[in-house]
Amino acid sequence: MKKTTTFILLLFCLTTFAQEKKFDFGFSVFPNFSLGVISNNGGFSPGEEAYKKMETWKPSISGNIFVSYNLNEKSILGIGLGYQNNGERTHKMDLVFGNYPYTIPDPSLPTHGKFVYNHHNIEIPIFYQRMIGNRFYAIAGTSIILNISNTVTSHKYFANGSESISTSEDESTNFRRFNFTGNIGFGLNYLNKEKVKLFVHPYLQLGVLGISKSAVFNRNILSFGISTGIKF
Repeated sequence: MKKTTTFILLLFCLTTFAQEKKFDFGFSVFPNFSLGVISNNGGFSPGEEAYKKMETWKPSISGNIFVSYNLNEKSILGIGLGYQNNGERTHKMDLVFGNYPYTIPDPSLPTHGKFVYNHHNIEIPIFYQRMIGNRFYAIAGTSIILNISNTVTSHKYFANGSESISTSEDESTNFRRFNFTGNIGFGLNYLNKEKVKLFVHPYLQLGVLGISKSAVFNRNILSFGISTGIKF
């Protein structure tokens, strides 16, 4: 009888734990557009405007795995680990001035060019999620950013219609190795089953510190896109 009672109590505890699931695991991907929001640390103002006209949004992507803890039916805390890519790119620019295209430039030199700047980071997101009803939610938090590499891809266009592409390490400034972002989003669990959830939410990230330790025209990276993933 004693063994039977113990078994029933153990079964009851396991059942209760299963019904009150506290932890969820999952992964998410974040396709987005990113741009370096320029801040002027005392430089020549027309130079700042020139950079703003020259640069534009860059397609980027990030992704992470995460674990979340259900505080109660409405409140969730989580932490993750993943890869983050962001940066900016320039418009296609003239590299030959004067009378071109009415004169023939040196065919060994490009006539136009554009540059894509990529920052490769390890991201550790920490977030709070608040449910709004059964499916909708708001999410906010911060990400710890560890910069591991910076590259620039050059696209060079020639008068004969050919193009060359090359990628090299970006050594244009003293990049900050540690940073953090502010994050916010609003979303939907569009599949909301007991054992699995599929979610999607518009999501915004903004770097709190500039990516450079010393640049006169610094950049705080802004990323905006759609985050989607699975939780189980």
